[in-house]
Amino acid sequence: MIICPFCQTPHVDNTLFCDECGTYLLDEETRDTFPLLEEDTPEILGAQKNTPNTEKASAKPHAHIPPTVILSLDTPKKQLEITLEKTIYLGRLDPTANIYPEIDFTDINGLEQGISRQHARLLFKEGQLYIEDLGSINGTVLNGHRLMAYLPEPLNDGDSLVLGRLKIAVSVVP
Repeated sequence: MIICPFCQTPHVDNTLFCDECGTYLLDEETRDTFPLLEEDTPEILGAQKNTPNTEKASAKPHAHIPPTVILSLDTPKKQLEITLEKTIYLGRLDPTANIYPEIDFTDINGLEQGISRQHARLLFKEGQLYIEDLGSINGTVLNGHRLMAYLPEPLNDGDSLVLGRLKIAVSVVP
């Protein structure tokens, strides 16, 4: 049984999206696949087993320190400083639907700005910062291109975002 983290609706295992609010339900860890290493490739598939590369075998993944992201809002003039130690959700507060985004645009007329309750999210994975639209009604625009829903796109220093009609300048401090 999977419980939606936003609206608490129960779903059967392996459900991708919440029927009530549209949130992606699978854990972030299960979204990616990892390449099969040469030494793990079965010989029955006709793969040639090479001598193990000691350089690859000794390389250990290093921890990436999450960056600090500064979101500079256009109207009203306001700056938000965020450290991405976890996924940060952007949207509007809705206590009746149990929606509590980390970055709440309700107080800056988020509804009038066209920001959905669950508009987008910022995540830091494998050393890269990403923005993902969560199926918002008015969309998310990154550097002039509208994002596809539920498809994370890299977010870099100097990028411009538009959530609904709210313009945001992005600064990334490593």
